[in-house]
Amino acid sequence: MHNKIDLFNQTINEIEKIWSINNKLSDFVSFPKNLVLKEKSINKINVTNKLLDWKLENNHKYEKVHNLISNLSPFVSWENGYNEDEVGKEFLSKYGFFELIGPTGHFETTDMAIYVNFLDMNSHYPWHNHEAEELYFIVSGEAKFEKGNEAPVILKPEDTCFHKSNQPHRITTTNKKILSFVIWKNKFENVSKMIDPKELKNVL
Repeated sequence: MHNKIDLFNQTINEIEKIWSINNKLSDFVSFPKNLVLKEKSINKINVTNKLLDWKLENNHKYEKVHNLISNLSPFVSWENGYNEDEVGKEFLSKYGFFELIGPTGHFETTDMAIYVNFLDMNSHYPWHNHEAEELYFIVSGEAKFEKGNEAPVILKPEDTCFHKSNQPHRITTTNKKILSFVIWKNKFENVSKMIDPKELKNVL
């Protein structure tokens, strides 16, 4: 049985180490100091056990942080972010996130937000946007990322993808799932919104 508090603190320490040696992360936003774990209710969804069961073996660069997050999965407040009418039942069974650090996170700060995102294999996260500036950091797995009118890219561990405020983007997985840090700064109090396909050409 894992000690929940130790797991949270080990995870934060490991993420801070990654931040300290990765310029793309530190240049985007500084890692907050003096973080304190707060009481937050546990909420389990379909992907909770999927991430819990996903462990990395030796020789993966981010094995330690991935497995810490995997072990944290039953102790966090998972969210889907959308309802079934917006994205469909299948997507909700394959996608989820929790706010590890942020205004309403397990570690509270108003300086930035770090969401841990899980997207299962053979999934499509439709076009969406949000007011916050965003940086994806891939911990494990891979997916196709598309944004605006730019060419699609396949992102793998340690890759990043920056999204400007309100820039439309979407994500597709095939034979691999993906675990990411999604970092928000500026205006992160406003949630993501799906883009109506009829309106897509007006915002691309």
